[in-house]
Amino acid sequence: MYKALLAALSSGQKVVTASNRLSRTLLHQYDRHQQRSGLTAWQSPDVRAWSHWLRHLWAESRFRGGAARRCILLDDASADLLWQQSIAAMEPDRPVLSLRSFAKAAREAWKLVNDWDALAAPEWTRAGLGPDQQAWLRWSGNFRERCREAGWIDPDRLVSILIEDVRAGLFDDLGMINFAGFDTWPPGWRAMTDALRTRGIEVIDCSKPPKASRTIGRSCPDAESELLAAARWARSLVAANRNAIVGVVVPDLATRATDVRRIFLDIFAADWRIDGGTADLPLNISFGQPLAQVPVIRAALLLLRLAEQYVSFRDFSCLLRSAWLNAADAERSQRGLLEIELRRSLRYKFRLIDALTPSRKYAPVFATTVAALIDSAALKGKRSMLEWGTVFSGQLRAAGWPGDAPVDTETWQALKAWNELLASFGRSGMVNTDGIDRTTALSWLQELAGQRIYQTEGAADGVQVMGALEAAGLEFDHLWVCGMARELWPAAAHPNVFIPLELQRRLCMPDSTAALTLDYAARVTQRFLNSAPDIVLSWPEQQDGELLNPSPLLGRAVESLCSTSVASDDLPLWNELAACRRQSELLEHDPPPEFKADRIVRGGASVLNLQAISPLNAFIEKRLGAFEIESPALGINARERGNLVHKALELFYTAYRDRATVAALSPEIRRASLAAFLREALATLPGSDDTFMQQVVEFEIGQQLPRLIGFIDLDLQRPDFKVIACEQKHSVTIASLQLHLKLDRLDELAGGRKFVIDYKTGLVARQAWNPAKPRDVQLPLYVTTVVPDAAAVAFAQISVQGIQYDGVGVADLGIAGMRAPGSRARIEVKYQAPRTEAVINSWEELREAWAELLRTLAQQFAAGDYRLDPRNPASARGQFAVLSRIYDSNNGIYEDE
Repeated sequence: MYKALLAALSSGQKVVTASNRLSRTLLHQYDRHQQRSGLTAWQSPDVRAWSHWLRHLWAESRFRGGAARRCILLDDASADLLWQQSIAAMEPDRPVLSLRSFAKAAREAWKLVNDWDALAAPEWTRAGLGPDQQAWLRWSGNFRERCREAGWIDPDRLVSILIEDVRAGLFDDLGMINFAGFDTWPPGWRAMTDALRTRGIEVIDCSKPPKASRTIGRSCPDAESELLAAARWARSLVAANRNAIVGVVVPDLATRATDVRRIFLDIFAADWRIDGGTADLPLNISFGQPLAQVPVIRAALLLLRLAEQYVSFRDFSCLLRSAWLNAADAERSQRGLLEIELRRSLRYKFRLIDALTPSRKYAPVFATTVAALIDSAALKGKRSMLEWGTVFSGQLRAAGWPGDAPVDTETWQALKAWNELLASFGRSGMVNTDGIDRTTALSWLQELAGQRIYQTEGAADGVQVMGALEAAGLEFDHLWVCGMARELWPAAAHPNVFIPLELQRRLCMPDSTAALTLDYAARVTQRFLNSAPDIVLSWPEQQDGELLNPSPLLGRAVESLCSTSVASDDLPLWNELAACRRQSELLEHDPPPEFKADRIVRGGASVLNLQAISPLNAFIEKRLGAFEIESPALGINARERGNLVHKALELFYTAYRDRATVAALSPEIRRASLAAFLREALATLPGSDDTFMQQVVEFEIGQQLPRLIGFIDLDLQRPDFKVIACEQKHSVTIASLQLHLKLDRLDELAGGRKFVIDYKTGLVARQAWNPAKPRDVQLPLYVTTVVPDAAAVAFAQISVQGIQYDGVGVADLGIAGMRAPGSRARIEVKYQAPRTEAVINSWEELREAWAELLRTLAQQFAAGDYRLDPRNPASARGQFAVLSRIYDSNNGIYEDE
């Protein structure tokens, strides 16, 4: 067929194609044909897709004074908006999201009715119409009335208007027209070609002639194996012949585009996951995606959406890491530091102005983007669509979009599509003459970007992966068609719910009956068989546990060849290829240098805690300086909640130092004091002046105040005590390590004995102090270095789990929740010495065991111990798991017994 069409184009004839892809392919083939003929310049051929050809005729009609002079043609965006307005007028109580989905479905029915010339069918006036059809009649009636009053014509009625001009002889000079790639001819379209023929214009329907082909049927274990086999087959063909045109048809490509892309790139570019280099591949995966999902356009919409007083940190973080802003590469490190700082200081939702000062400190160029967003947020009032389009473009330029990096072909095409979208957005203002606010305008722009399907124009050579409709009219040297299972091909019929079923069946509208769907699938299948001399038809053997069979539409080609193998099934995947090429490398032992004795270790007691739990994590965090990135909290996170309790109790026991003073206070005064101290602590939280955070603060006071009151009541049940230190800082040396510590609280009991207290707002685990299996050595560190003469140590639990003391020390302290170590008939606290089964029987013995344990941990850390214990799941949790690679260990991961 290409040969005949190229000859027609060379003679000056016109070609109208069923798809944009076929028109681009014909242009490419025509240019190549002219080059092979020795030409260096030639006139562009007249080849257009059907929709573009109709708009070209419309422009000619306006120029020649035809029917187009009587009305204004709406573009797709304007028509979509008008449908929404028409439905909203008839259904005022429907939500906006519902209106959008109904408008899309209603317009699809409108196009079907116009293409099949069914607007005046008698079925619309008969009794028994369902509520869906009645609703559509109301909506479409309102839509038509609005168009009539304003003198508009929508794109779906373009054929009916142009037929008037054809019949009037306006296009008698069109010459011969070739139509290519059309599987179906709706009556409305057929009326157009009949009118052309009546005026003496020669119209040729270029169908593919039957051709002899070698057809192989192929079953695959499942859908992914099928794609994998097709990709290997295609790569082997282009490797043998770079000029071969290879097609792979995936009927459900729209729903499987991500998987298809992944599998084909794994075969064609083994390292694409690392360097992303896919530009020069002989591969064109033809699937459209909403323009709003294209990275550079997504960044633009994000910028516009962030021009508000309050923004979410998640969106702001995406913007901060965007490659489509000025100095994105030059300021990459600074912006990383800025994000870490903002994660610590901002909330899940925050005022945009709160990010300006830190941005100026860390990333000055990005700060100009933030400043531009703040200025944009201050822009209020109502404007027309056209004015908002100009405003949005200016705001994006001021914010530094699309950046200063060189623009590649794909980005240039996306920017071109964005400019066309903005133009369409501005034109849609003709159906909405009233001014709208910024929020409404941006919402409509985002909707248009989400509806517009965008596809990068790829090369016409190499391997072409496409859907069933896109393959219409194309020719290949080799073709593989996937999904040819009985249960998948043809798909089930889906009549349009807005059009009476009897009308659809009478006019043989698509999908109105199973027989019509089967007939259409048979024509498409035959078209596949006429598209290449070498064809593979494949199907998965099972899907979701259901056994599948080959489609009967494949006929004898499959019945006789279903077991035939296909070349290159053994072509390895990228990871298999890497594995078979791997070489063992023996690394020399390279221990880290010992930690210098004069250096202070940051992190205090957490250094030895990490060393006890996971030496590797201790090394990564405390020696290498890595840390896990925090996520901003929606309200108050666990760390902040703990700090609140610490601060409130510090203020309380600084004001009231002993039990007698506290007991002398009335319950009302104690409550008022605690409430005031808690409110003072809450005032230090970032964003505490925000309306939402003020509500969170009030809720937190309501939650924490009863717990604090309960803890004070618990303290009053103890024997006399005196608080001698609150949140006191200390510097200690253990082995060769210098640590900074902060003691939550130190009490003096009767007889001068000292009691170390650590507040906990979460779960407490006294067994974590066991020297044989240490998991928390903070309090043992306190009573062996800061307060070596302490008589006891305890967690003070103040949480939803309870309010209590849980600790260990000398016997007979008279404090509920305190235990003494030992293995008597009634075991109080069973602790064991490291690497032994011996039970520790006294407080003094326990402290000695702790001291030995802490010295060992300190020495291990200072020596650079970074052991990885595969049986310790703590090494595999959190953000450091990617460094520990514990999941690569052959030993597996086991929970502690």
